[in-house]
Formats: sequence, C-alpha cells, structure tokens
Amino acid sequence: MDRHATAAPKCPRTFTGCDPMQDSFSLDEADLSLINVMQIAPRATWTEVGKVLGLHSATVARRWERMTEQGVVWVTAYPNLSLWTERHCFAFIEVDCEPTARKQVVDVLAGVPQIVSVSQAASGRDLFLIALFTDLQALSRFVLDYISLLPGVRGTRTRTATRFYSEGNKWRLQALSPDQRAHLTRHNRKTSPGSGASHEAFRDLLLPLSSDGRRTTAELAALTSTSVSTTRRRMERMVREGLVSFRCEVSDIISSWPVIAYFWARVPAHELDGIAQALLALPEIRMCAAITGTDNLLVIVWLRSLGESQRLETRLAERFPTLTLTERAIVLRMSKRMGWLLDSHGRCTSPVPVNPWADIPHDTHRDTRLDERPKR
Repeated sequence: MDRHATAAPKCPRTFTGCDPMQDSFSLDEADLSLINVMQIAPRATWTEVGKVLGLHSATVARRWERMTEQGVVWVTAYPNLSLWTERHCFAFIEVDCEPTARKQVVDVLAGVPQIVSVSQAASGRDLFLIALFTDLQALSRFVLDYISLLPGVRGTRTRTATRFYSEGNKWRLQALSPDQRAHLTRHNRKTSPGSGASHEAFRDLLLPLSSDGRRTTAELAALTSTSVSTTRRRMERMVREGLVSFRCEVSDIISSWPVIAYFWARVPAHELDGIAQALLALPEIRMCAAITGTDNLLVIVWLRSLGESQRLETRLAERFPTLTLTERAIVLRMSKRMGWLLDSHGRCTSPVPVNPWADIPHDTHRDTRLDERPKR
C-alpha cells in the first residue's frame, strides 16, 4: 500500500466551488489513478503512464490536460528539503497582521520567491510562511529589514529547521493496484547525496522546473542555451545526487484530506530522531522537521475532518508518552504551496518559481526622512 494513501471512490466525483460562477468538474477512477501515477513518477512519459493504466498515451495526456486546466493538479520541483536544511537555511516564519491589512500582506509575501508556502491560520498567528534561504544572514535580512517593516505587520516569530524528516511529495492516493505500482518502481531512483554537488550549480534547471516540473529536456536545453545531451546529463546528475524533489500536487478539494493543521511539540532531545521517524508511519503526517526554539518538533498534518484533530492527538499521546503537544493551529486558507499561488478553493492559478538565490526584497515603504537626519 502507498504510504499516506486515500481510498479511491467507487464512482465519479463532481466538485463545484462555493461561487456559483465557478465551473464544476468531475473525476472518475481513471483520473484518480492517473494522479496516483504522477505522484509516484511525476516525469514519466505519457506512453509509460498509458502502459500502467492500460490506456492510450493520447487519452492520458488529454485527461491530464483537462485536470491541469482546472487547476486541481500540477507538477512542481524545488531543492530537496532535507539536503537544503543540512547545507543552507530552511525557515518557518509566523507573521501577525492588522486585520484590515492581512490580504495586502499575503499578496506581497506570496510573490516573494524565497517563500515557498503561505497559509492563513486560525489561531496563534495570522500567517505561517515556509521559506528557503541560502544562509542565516539572508534570513535575518529578510525578517528584520523587510517583513517587519511592511505596512500592517505587527510582529514576527522565526524558527529554523535543524533536520528534515519528511516532505509532502511522499503523500499518495490509493488508486493503483499492486501490479500497477510495481511497474513504477524503477522511477523510485535511489539517490547518493554527499558528492559535494551544490544546488547553485543547477539553479538554471531548478527555476524553470519549479514552474513546470514536466518540462522536457529539449525545453530545458533551449531555456539554458545548452545542448540536449548536456542538459540530459545534468538532469540525471541532479536527480541522482538528490538535489531536486519533484512533486505532483493535488488540490485540497479532491484530496479527501481537506483539513490542514500544524502541531508544535516538545520531545526529549535523545528521543527526537526516533520519535520523528516513527511519526512518519502515520497516514496523517505530511511534513515533519526538527526546529529551533522552545519546541523542537514541527509536524504538518492533513486530516479528513476537524474532529480528526482531537483523535490524532489522543493517538499521539498513547503511542508517544514523552511527546508533548504544546500548540496546534488549523489552516483557514492556503494561499501558496511550494511555489504556486492558489485560489480560495485550493486550485493553482500561477507559479512563483522557488528561488532561494533571488535578491532579498527591499522595504519600499520605509520613511525616507530617517535617511535625512544630519550626520554627526
């Protein structure tokens, strides 16, 4: 069974947005199976996908195009989060806003390429940001000299990851048979990080793949002004050395896990690795990371309902008696996920390519009179 799986429905499912002007759309079992294949092998050719599903390549390509046009599925790519945490800076930033300024702040921060995800939370903080920076100095400049000075921002709190245990590209729909999954095992390539290759060396490939994780080698070669053969070798090396993560994202409205929550926890330091690894066996776990601060563990979970939150807490208390949940927050709206802007229904609208190397934004609202003081 695929880890973090959801049961496939027995009949087509029709989804209609709350807005009557929103188009309705339906997914049948073949659509869900196609999504499951793409979760396992996001860059598989349509011929390979068709063989797994027993469909013609043109049929699966057409189905995929329909779903992507609806914004319910998309493929993205970004630096491998575990390796990035070891070598650079992975940050979780909480932002408190004036109520009337929240939308404006969200719109500004969602356009920042270092911020990979933006969510609006129900308690404890107004916004929760996940961000990648090249180093601690870049993070400091961003928080102290930019976010803190934005109009409408009342305060920030920042934690950094010290170890990354799991990320969302492991989540699966249970829509394939064991034989179908077996056909895709060759796409689960083993990586061999540690050779010293840097993310920076593959920046020119990572950026266009962030906006479309299925760009062909020929397209990437044209964008990077290199030959197809050279681009293919660089792509293979980037994947082999674990520098990139590809992810087939699914809109909340078709995931069957529509509730997203953050759990902060304290675990005895000598038990942290063991408990974090054991948590990964739970189907609700979407992301798990060790963090700095009073709490040393952050877990992002996907739940089938709000009631599941309490039941999950009970299970955690029974299974991990030394783990203390100190805080939890439900996500009201996800505005950006792994470099893609989302609408109010969780559907992707446009990419903001993940770029940790981008220039740190400048505060354009600073009172220039501060610079006009006489110098002593």
